[in-house]
Amino acid sequence: MTGSVKLRDEDRRAIRNRLSRARGQLDAIIRQIEEDQACLEVLPQMIAASKAVDRATYAMVLSAIESCSTEPSDHPDSIELKKIFLSLA
Repeated sequence: MTGSVKLRDEDRRAIRNRLSRARGQLDAIIRQIEEDQACLEVLPQMIAASKAVDRATYAMVLSAIESCSTEPSDHPDSIELKKIFLSLA
């Protein structure tokens, strides 16, 4: 990307909060593994952490798409955004 798409302040805060929660979940998962907890106890936490990162990613892509939607469709970032969006599918 050329870097011209910027996050709005409220989007930046929301994405940061999601990633902070994911970091907390990852720290808990690492502790569980170090404590040799059962896989069936750890796996739900891993899934939750993965979803938290996914949601942050979707929120960032959505914010970028919304930003580009106010600009011409031939904006240099729009092609790269389309590629990123399709890679999520």
